[in-house]
Order: sequence, then structure tokens, then C-alpha cells
Amino acid sequence: MSISLLVAAALAALFLQGQIYKRWGLSRIRYERRFDRPSCYEGDEIELLERLASDKALPLPWLRLEALLSSGLRFPRQDNLTIATGERLQNHRSLFSLWGYTEVVRRHKVQCVRRGCYDLETVTMSCGDLFGMMQTVKTQRVDARLLVYPRPAPMEELPLPWRGWQGDYAVRRWTVEDPFLIQGIREYRRGDPLRSIHWKASSRLGELMVREQGYSADRRIMVLLNVAVTEEMWGDVTDEPLIEWGIRCGLTLAERGLSAGMPVGFGCNAGTKDEPLSRIRLPARSGGLQHQEVLDAMAKLELVQTLNFHDYLQLEAELQEEPADYVILTAYVSEKLRAALQMLEERGSRTELLLLKPEVSKHAAS
Repeated sequence: MSISLLVAAALAALFLQGQIYKRWGLSRIRYERRFDRPSCYEGDEIELLERLASDKALPLPWLRLEALLSSGLRFPRQDNLTIATGERLQNHRSLFSLWGYTEVVRRHKVQCVRRGCYDLETVTMSCGDLFGMMQTVKTQRVDARLLVYPRPAPMEELPLPWRGWQGDYAVRRWTVEDPFLIQGIREYRRGDPLRSIHWKASSRLGELMVREQGYSADRRIMVLLNVAVTEEMWGDVTDEPLIEWGIRCGLTLAERGLSAGMPVGFGCNAGTKDEPLSRIRLPARSGGLQHQEVLDAMAKLELVQTLNFHDYLQLEAELQEEPADYVILTAYVSEKLRAALQMLEERGSRTELLLLKPEVSKHAAS
């Protein structure tokens, strides 16, 4: 056989094997990626499981997997794993050699360094022939989700006004006047709020009379977080550590109320991973299911303002069905915000402002 025929045969063989890998290289390849649990707390270490299997006889000299993940999940360095990390995202590239009818399982230790909702949606697979002449690529959905809950802030590090209020917090449900529970009327005394004046009785008797309020055992706590750092801020949060600290403080307040058996709700002028253009409002309820709802909402919370906070408070005042104790976590106070708080108070609610300070959040994060 002449050299020219040998060269032609060799080129034909190279072309043929290249076409085989291009057409069937990624067929009947199964890939699975999942976390070992659906949720954890910030700072926990979990495990990510990868399973790759071939259901055909054709061996793959090389198979590359690429995925884009959040930098809030930290992976240790490993063989055959290349990680290119940015401020927000990291690109993972794994390289495999896969024989026919074989399965490869890898377990990765993952450090959850930031609160959040992490979705592993797709992975890009590529493979080629023995000589690198042909390459085929496809994208596969994996649909794995991990919720990373915030760590509760230490009680002693909460903003100062709360420390003075927490003494009667556990018994507030037994000691708060209920404006909807009227026991009678009495003469006006100095210090009585104007909203308690009974104008018809005062007109009839010729002197100021006020409603005598009873006490309710079902007083609600609403923990509201303002993600805006200034009144002029819009869109993405400009001081993420400060608002992350506010989320942790909000969780501590909610957990303390729930542990005392009180109905607790949570609200925020931001959306979630599933509803980014909406706002968060969990009505006040008690029990373990409500605790889980609060944790899920805080994990999914996106640091993007969707509504001015004073508008959020005004909407809250219009929607509330009964008075509540509102604990407001905010980095600033403005006239518009105070006016909105007044609307809540005029409807019988009590409000408490807890100011978030940058120096406290930086100390807590260190």
C-alpha cells in the first residue's frame, strides 16, 4: 500500500472517530448535582454531591463540566477542579475521563459564608475525541437549591432602645392595652392620648371623657426591616454589611417573640429570589411553622429596594387588621418615615425605632 493511501486512510479514520464523538459523545450521559440538605445556617459546612454516569460503551478521553456558582459558597481546592472566583460569582471547571458503563461520584465540602438562596440551575458539558479535533457541547439542567439562613445576632449587641424594651417583652401580651376592647369610660387625666377621648360622651357630660381600654392576650409583634441606607437610595443596597446586620437583628427579635409564644410577623421593602419585584410581608402568627417561614423569607431576601420605606409603612397602616407592636429596623430616620409611623400609631399600634449603625455591623461581622 502506498504512503498516500496510508495517509488517506489515517485521515479518514481521524475524521470518522471525530464524527463519532461529535454525534454520540454526550449521548446517554447522566449527571446529577445536589446538596446533602435543603438548608443550613451561615457559617455551616455542607456537602455537594456530583454523580456522573455513562450508559454506553464508548469511552470518553475527556469530559469537562462547567458551572457558574455564587461566591457565597466556598469550595476547597481539589485535583481536577479549577475555580475562577470573582466578587459575586465563581466559575467551576471539572475534568473527567470516563470509560464505558462507568459511574463517577465526587463529594465536595462547601463552606456557606453568606446568607442567601443558592440555585444550581445548569451545567455545561463538553467532550471531544482522542486527538482534540472535534468537540461537542450541551447544557443540562440540574435544579438544586440551598437556603442559607442568617445567624441570629447576639441579644446583647442589639440596638440600644431594644435593650430597654426587652424587659417587658415576654409579658407584653398580658400588659398591652387593646383599643378594640372597651371596658367603659372615665374622666380625662393628664397624659391620656387624644385618640382615647370619647367625644360623644364628653359632649353629653360637658367634660372630657376617655375610653377605658381592656387588655388583650393576643398582641402581635411585627418586625420590619428597611433595606435602604438613606432616603435617596434606590435599587441595589449600597451598604450590604449594614443591612445583613439588620437581617440578623430582625431574626433575633422574631425568634425571641416566637419563643415566648407570641404572634410575630416580618416585613421588608425588598423582594425575594422567587419574587424579586415584590415586597415581603408575613402576617403575625405563632408556632414553629411561622419560624420556618421567617427563616425562608430572610434567606431568599434580595438586597434590592422595591418600595420606599415610608410608602411601605403607609401601606402597612392601610392593610393592618388590628393594632400591633412594630419594631422598625432602619439605618435612617426622616420626616416622611416619622409621618408614616404616626399613621400606624393613630390606628392603635405602638412603634419602636431601632437604628442600625455601621460601626456596630462591622464589629459584629469581624
